[in-house]
Amino acid sequence: MEKEKVLSVVIPAYNAEKYIRTALDSFCIDGFMDDFEVIVVNDGSTDQTGAAAQEYCAKFPGTFRLINKPNGGHGSGINCGIKLARGRYFKVVDADDWVDKKAFGNLVRYLREAEADIVWSGFYWVYDRGDDRAGRMKKKAEMEIPFMGVEYQRVYAFDEVAEKIYIKMHNMTIRTAILREHGVHIDEHCYYVDSEFILYPIPYVKTIAFLRDFVYMYRIGVSGQSMSREKMKQNEESVNRVLRSLFRMYRKLGGSIPVSQEALCYIENLIARIVAGKYRIMLCRELSEETCARMKRFDAMLRRKYPRIYRANINKAVKVLRRSDFRLYASASVLCKLAYH
Repeated sequence: MEKEKVLSVVIPAYNAEKYIRTALDSFCIDGFMDDFEVIVVNDGSTDQTGAAAQEYCAKFPGTFRLINKPNGGHGSGINCGIKLARGRYFKVVDADDWVDKKAFGNLVRYLREAEADIVWSGFYWVYDRGDDRAGRMKKKAEMEIPFMGVEYQRVYAFDEVAEKIYIKMHNMTIRTAILREHGVHIDEHCYYVDSEFILYPIPYVKTIAFLRDFVYMYRIGVSGQSMSREKMKQNEESVNRVLRSLFRMYRKLGGSIPVSQEALCYIENLIARIVAGKYRIMLCRELSEETCARMKRFDAMLRRKYPRIYRANINKAVKVLRRSDFRLYASASVLCKLAYH
C-alpha cells in the first residue's frame, strides 16, 4: 500500500527548461521523499521542460509526477494541482525557484503531525546575476521573523495574529482540504494570481503555525519575470482582472461567505496592497493626462464603493498622491521609473 503523502508541491511550469532541474533537484532529499509528492504541471511548454521533468519521474516515480496540459497560465497550473494533489498539505513553488533542502526537510517533518490550517515558513529573495550556481547567489530575507514575539511551532488562532502578519505565496503551506472543500479556483491566462491563491482561502482558515526555517528560494532578476518594469506595463490588465475577482469575493464576505472581523481586516489590508501595486504599474507608464485621469477615477471609485479598502492603504506614495489630489502625479511617475529602472 502506498504511503500517505503529507505534502503536495505543485510546480506550474512554462518553458522553464533552464531552471526546472534546479527546482526538482532541491526536492531530492534522502529520508523524506516518501512523505511528499512533486507535481510538475507542464503548461503547454514548447521547450524541453516536460522532458526534463520526466527524467525525475523515471528516477523517483513515487515522488515526482508530470502532467502535460495546454497552456492556461500560472493559475491554471495551480488549479490542476488542487484537483490532483494527494497530500494533506499543499504548496506552490514556481519553476524558476527552488527550496532549501534542510529547511524543506524540517517543514515536512513538522507537517507529519501538524494541526494548523496554514503553516508559515520564511523565504529568501535570491538575486540571479547570470550565475547558474544557486549556492553563490546573494540572498536576502524580506521578513526575518513573521512578527515580534512569535512562538515557533505554536498553533495560533488565525484571528489572534491576523493584524500582525503578512502571508505571501512563498510563505504559505495550506491544508489541501480547505482549497478543495471551498472550491478555490484561480484565474487562468492571467498574471499576478498569487494574490488570489493566498486570499481566497482566508475566510476558512482558523489556525496558523510558524516555522523558523527559510524554506523557499525566490529567484529575482530573471529576464521576462512578471515583476520587471516592462512586464508590469504590459500586464496592467492582469492586475485589473485580479482586482475585479478580489472585489467580487470581497462583496460576498459577511454574506454568502462568513468571515470574522479580523480576517476581513486582513483581506482588506492585502487588497489595499494590490491597489498600491496597480498605481505603481500606472506610474511606470509614459506620462499622460489620460493615465492620471484614470488613476483619479479609480481612486474615487475605490473610496465610494470600498471605503474600508481605501482607508487600509499604508503605501506612502499613494498617500502623497491622494493628499495632492494627484497633482504630484508627474513627480511620482519620475520617482517610480527611477526605482524600477
